[in-house]
Amino acid sequence: MPEEAARREWAALLDRFEQDLAGEPRAWTPPAAPLPPELADRAGRVLEAQRERIAALAAARDETLAQLVALRRVPTGDDRPVYLDRAG
Repeated sequence: MPEEAARREWAALLDRFEQDLAGEPRAWTPPAAPLPPELADRAGRVLEAQRERIAALAAARDETLAQLVALRRVPTGDDRPVYLDRAG
């Protein structure tokens, strides 16, 4: 694959990863050629941003789990009568 074509393909993939970090992720396919050296710094920044997102998602997951555990301790009231018999 010519160098310019590889650069364009990798640049497009890095654009995609950056967009995914800003919104909803989509499926992707790795380019056939190796990463061009001039895109290595950018790829490193994208990788670091992905790692930060992973950490943030893990923290949010843990917080949500803690909240669910707390909410499951709250009585639901299912064992109380639904109707009050005022006549009997």
